[in-house]
Amino acid sequence: MNIALFILGLVITLVTIFDMISTILSPRGAGFIADRISRGIWRACLMACNRDGRKKFLNIVGPALLLIIVLTWILLLWFGNTFIVYSDAEALWSSSKNAYVTGFVEKMYFTAYVLSSMGNGDYTPGNGWWMIYTGFISYTGVVFISLGISFLIPVVDAITLKRQISLRIHQLGKTPSEIIKRYEENNFKELLQVLNELEPSLLKLAQQHLAYPVIHYFHSENLHESLSVKLVTLDETMSILLYSVDKENLSDIHALERAYGATTYYLSTLASAFIKPGDDEPKRPNTSNLKNVSKETSQRGTGHEEDLSKRRKLLLAYIQNDGWEWEDVEENTDSISLGF
Repeated sequence: MNIALFILGLVITLVTIFDMISTILSPRGAGFIADRISRGIWRACLMACNRDGRKKFLNIVGPALLLIIVLTWILLLWFGNTFIVYSDAEALWSSSKNAYVTGFVEKMYFTAYVLSSMGNGDYTPGNGWWMIYTGFISYTGVVFISLGISFLIPVVDAITLKRQISLRIHQLGKTPSEIIKRYEENNFKELLQVLNELEPSLLKLAQQHLAYPVIHYFHSENLHESLSVKLVTLDETMSILLYSVDKENLSDIHALERAYGATTYYLSTLASAFIKPGDDEPKRPNTSNLKNVSKETSQRGTGHEEDLSKRRKLLLAYIQNDGWEWEDVEENTDSISLGF
């Protein structure tokens, strides 16, 4: 037996299984392999598109990543187990040739058959140990390949929720100033009711992003479907309300604080996609022409100024990682059309 080849195959197989478990079953995925594939391919595609979020090519990157990750797992399981079988020249017996199978391709063929639970192909295990191993990889193959395919379902559900939230925020207004102007009557009562309704959806989406970071790489070239742009728009709106508007002019300050906390929790998941705040903070919004906005910089004390600055730097990094710029938040002219 070739010990080095056996160890290589065993390491590949175990690392792949660990990565699948970390990515699919862990509440704080993804695994090393899935994460490196996702980040590497997304960054390469974003650079190829000149960091332009309007490029339609970016729309297919997310779905392609899902398939690539699952196929990578399957291939690694296949090759890892093939190396294990190939490490022993007497692992397989060919009844038709009345000899041991020594070819690498033939052992790949056998391993593929066993992993897919289609049988042993044209070969049989060479001894009792390999009979046990064949049965073991047959069961584990079905379990982990099925697990890899089932990984697609919750991700697709999360993408649907992601688009729904984006469209709901877009309906409030295209920019922070537009949203505030539209809802400033009655102490922002209607807006705060919507925020109260959005809070559980934002928390759910944050949990999904934490469990499946690949969701970050599902992109839309339409601003009204882009969660990054819409969430930044909403967050800027809430920051203005929290730090620039008198509490007396807010009908439900607690609903606002809960929604703000939900977006804070969502932003904390960006670390799983290795999105970190840069050095530059976007220009602060001009609130001088808005009604009910105080002249003070903040109604809650200057102690929050540093936190707000860090938050806005993270928001900028977030939209830039998705191929957008801050101008897309403040000068959004995108609208929903019939598509023909």
